[in-house]
Amino acid sequence: MGLLAVGRHSKDMAVMEEYFSDKVVWVTGASAGFGEALCVALCQAAKPGGLILSARRKDELERVRSRCLKLSPDLKTEVLPLDLSDLSRLQLAAEEAKGLFGRVDVLVNNGGVGFRGLGYQTSIETDQHVMNVDFFSGVVLLKALLPDWLRRQSGHVVQISSVQGFFGLPGRTAYAAAKHAAVGFYDSLRAEVADNGIAVTTVCPGYIATEHARNAAKSDGVQVEPEIKGVAPDKLAPKVLAAIARRKAEMVPAALDARVARLLRTLFPTLFFSIMRRSKL
Repeated sequence: MGLLAVGRHSKDMAVMEEYFSDKVVWVTGASAGFGEALCVALCQAAKPGGLILSARRKDELERVRSRCLKLSPDLKTEVLPLDLSDLSRLQLAAEEAKGLFGRVDVLVNNGGVGFRGLGYQTSIETDQHVMNVDFFSGVVLLKALLPDWLRRQSGHVVQISSVQGFFGLPGRTAYAAAKHAAVGFYDSLRAEVADNGIAVTTVCPGYIATEHARNAAKSDGVQVEPEIKGVAPDKLAPKVLAAIARRKAEMVPAALDARVARLLRTLFPTLFFSIMRRSKL
């Protein structure tokens, strides 16, 4: 690691330690993958006032909790099992989360579901399921926390989206729709709450080397890449936390081809559409 990298790392660590100190952080999708990496990196970098771990699998949440406690034995942490597809349960879950430590300061909407399948072969029920998990669940949780944040003039929502929130790939209609919705919603919200002490950060990564693609729902006949590709979650997590600590509006940690595709979609849409026509699922 060069001197510049060392210096940048030290600055990132200092910023994270200061920002997250005494804050209560709630992370969804915390039982594995990038959510787990975020929780571990947070415990390595700072001493939050509380950490709430949510996902469907309680046993895996307990495993992540134990891992965090090994890194930070004095950490106040709680497990709150949660199924993001059950929107009717989320308002109550947010009240439970606030009750664990008296408040939630930072909500990280990381939980989600992938989907692979052609739009005309995808049922509306599947479209709705992906939209509920990847978009509406985070909105419900946020809206449950917003009144308290507005009263306190403090709060921070972090939406883990995707570069597919800027452009859609073939075979990703449901997934891209949910990610587009998230980017649009939080862009609007950011402007609305800018004068109320509330920060809004959207993180739009490319591929992360987790089981997300393999575990994605998919239509019959759709093949998912056998090898896991992308950036390692433990490498990306500290960078994302540093961006959150700096209250950045948007972070796009994606490979060059994804960043170029975003520019093409904006500046040369006809060329972009032509390229997508020749792309494969």
